[in-house]
Amino acid sequence: MRSASAPSSARSRARTRVQGKPPVAAATGPVPIVHHPDVKRMLLMMKSQTEASRALTLYGAFQFDLAEYGADEHAGTAARARGELLTPIIKGWCTEIGNEVAGIGVQVHGGMGFIEETGAAQYLRDVRITTIYEGTTGIQSNDLIGRKLARDRGAAMGALLADMERELGALAGGDATLEAVRKAALEGVSLLGRATRALLEALATQPERAMAVSVPYLKLCGYVIAGWLLAKSAAIAAPRATSGSERDFYAGKVHTAAFYAAQVLPNAAALARVVEAGGASVIATDAALL
Repeated sequence: MRSASAPSSARSRARTRVQGKPPVAAATGPVPIVHHPDVKRMLLMMKSQTEASRALTLYGAFQFDLAEYGADEHAGTAARARGELLTPIIKGWCTEIGNEVAGIGVQVHGGMGFIEETGAAQYLRDVRITTIYEGTTGIQSNDLIGRKLARDRGAAMGALLADMERELGALAGGDATLEAVRKAALEGVSLLGRATRALLEALATQPERAMAVSVPYLKLCGYVIAGWLLAKSAAIAAPRATSGSERDFYAGKVHTAAFYAAQVLPNAAALARVVEAGGASVIATDAALL
């Protein structure tokens, strides 16, 4: 296994590849492409979604640890239900994000990303299998709504939504950046709640309509739950981002969460709309027309 990763490879390339002069550059001549706004956007897209995926995966694993080793039996049962709910989201959303991140890494490398010399294309080839390994993303999404959501009529998801809303409410009072992150995360939770109610109604009355939007729902869950986790991360990092030997590390956490809230989490609005009203367009189409 290679020690590098798609994000670190792209970051290294952006810091060493000299080309062009962005409008805000202080230098008079060409500069490393990391200074170009769109390259910064791509690197932030890779970084924020990688950290979001890691946070979601670790949170899911923590639920199973609580279920296995926690002293409170009732809390352990709830934690297991939450871990099981999160499992298809982790498997489906994180692997889809991995494909997206690797694809952006190729883009950062430019034409050199498409050939073997840089290794960027190898990351893309390697990660492509991950959405197929334990069943396709569609299988994971069918498990999410057909088994995990349907078995308790959304009780585990409802408990998670309530916890997210409560914890985000407790983060109020931060500076403008943290408040923007918090509000974006809260909006995402509201969208997920509304979409979940619509999906449960569809499951009860017209299951095929729900299945037709299961992947958008899974992705909506991933974006929103990860947004909540990054908001909490930013709140923890902010006091440590102004001084100390690790201030740059913590400042990076805050900026990453702010970018995610501004440029990644808005995907939730589009996905929620698809979940609420997009299923009919699928089931109304005769398979012979495809």
